[in-house]
Amino acid sequence: MGAIARGVGNLLRSKPRTLVCVTLFGLVLSLFVLLAQAALAAREQVATLEARVRTLIELREAGAFGTGGFGGDKPVGEEAFTLQTLEKVRRIRSAKHLARVDEYVYKPLIDPSRKNAYAMIIGLRPGAALRAIGEVDYENAKIIAGRAPRPDDEHAFVAVVGRLFAEQRLGIDNPQATLLEERKLVLDGQDFRLVGIYSTGNDFGDNHVFIPIEAFRATFNPGDKLSKIFVTLDSVAHVEQAVQELKQIEEADVVTTPEAVSTARTTLAGLSLATALGAVLLFGVAATLVVFVMVLAVRERYAEIGTLKALGASNLEVVVQFIAESATLCALGGLGALALVVPLSWATSYALAMPLTPGAWTAASIVVAATLFAGLGCVYPVARALQLSPVEALRKA
Repeated sequence: MGAIARGVGNLLRSKPRTLVCVTLFGLVLSLFVLLAQAALAAREQVATLEARVRTLIELREAGAFGTGGFGGDKPVGEEAFTLQTLEKVRRIRSAKHLARVDEYVYKPLIDPSRKNAYAMIIGLRPGAALRAIGEVDYENAKIIAGRAPRPDDEHAFVAVVGRLFAEQRLGIDNPQATLLEERKLVLDGQDFRLVGIYSTGNDFGDNHVFIPIEAFRATFNPGDKLSKIFVTLDSVAHVEQAVQELKQIEEADVVTTPEAVSTARTTLAGLSLATALGAVLLFGVAATLVVFVMVLAVRERYAEIGTLKALGASNLEVVVQFIAESATLCALGGLGALALVVPLSWATSYALAMPLTPGAWTAASIVVAATLFAGLGCVYPVARALQLSPVEALRKA
């Protein structure tokens, strides 16, 4: 216990230096853990993105082009893209591998009297993904106020609108401060109750209206017509066969979309690599900091080591002293990292545009990393102390 007490007490010999070292170590350790988690999160997002996109198949009316499905509006008939097409999709041989089938019906909404007047009314099954039509491809619409359509909205006249649509058409500048369900919009003479506002991050994608598909049919009378069908397979292994079978449906063009997110995938992969390299760099900085402090401690205490050994202290006792000092330094740094990790996670999330939420895993990572660095910090002091004889230690002092 005496050796442990001396090791802990040694840090108090130079309080300003210890404070600076603990603060720097805590900062570097917290950033190291956050960047390591960001790298893992980016890799997970890449894997999720690839799995989702590589199993997603889009069907649009034969002859249509673009995400809006323009150019294929054939009248209802044998070769029209309708609910009959949907049934053909459900009857393909690979139907057992269809994890999800979502149908959509579109109608352009143009108001010449307003800026950015173009919008799209999109009918969908409540629970289907809110796929807004962006400038290049479909955008993931995230609800920023209210809610998305629920299963019990199947026949309800409710609507979810984009941020720009809400601002320019409905006069809603602050969605979070607005009682949405007290607001309404009129589509083709039919009143709809506003239940949610979404955002995609760009004005084009934020200028649409989502309504339940049955309400769409009751309002715009499109008959059985559909605009898009999205099919999600249960695994990548079944995509190729399903695509071949879907191509047998004459009234539909089949589009697979792995290229549509190639930029996002490349960006996420680059971000993962950058954060991983940053984590490796910070690991080296943290290890160097601890080792430097402990090397300095050994050099300052040659006389102490020599005196202890001359008085009969064993190598084990000297080793325990330095282990206690290194462990205490890293433990204090770990506590500092725990205090810094929350504000730093906000800054890191903002900088990397990736949500990082500190939790039990973060705390555990800090504890494990601090323990590892404490071990690395002991290597030189222990090896040097074991080599020094009492005479040599006193001579070097």
